[in-house]
Amino acid sequence: MTPTVADRTIAWSDDFLIGIEELDYEHRSLIEDINTLHRNLLEHRRASRIEDTLGKIHARMQAHFALEESVMLAGRYQHYQEHKAEHERLLDDYTEIMFAVAGNPELVDREDVGRRLCRWIVGHILNSDKKMSLLLAGGGPS
Repeated sequence: MTPTVADRTIAWSDDFLIGIEELDYEHRSLIEDINTLHRNLLEHRRASRIEDTLGKIHARMQAHFALEESVMLAGRYQHYQEHKAEHERLLDDYTEIMFAVAGNPELVDREDVGRRLCRWIVGHILNSDKKMSLLLAGGGPS
């Protein structure tokens, strides 16, 4: 089954599993947090609640990327620099979203925020993280 995005929320699927337990757990938590943010935006929750969720996601992303990068370094992942650069781009993109939404959630295109967050989390896990886990396990081409 392919993961689905309905109304800009992400339906968890085992297709997201990359086979590294700690990272799989964090991926699931990130998806839950992004879905919570999307619901908060669509339900026009208080700005403080939205900002709390934004901050939680940002902190989780930073910690997750640090763990993922340590896994790559420990496994001598040959595409480490490329993958790390992608993490940096994702954090930069998220920071832009975070400031735009926190600045005035009423003026933000909620659908665009949902599309962007879903696109990068789903794309990153299904492409970059899957590739990384396969190569670290010795099961894929470099």
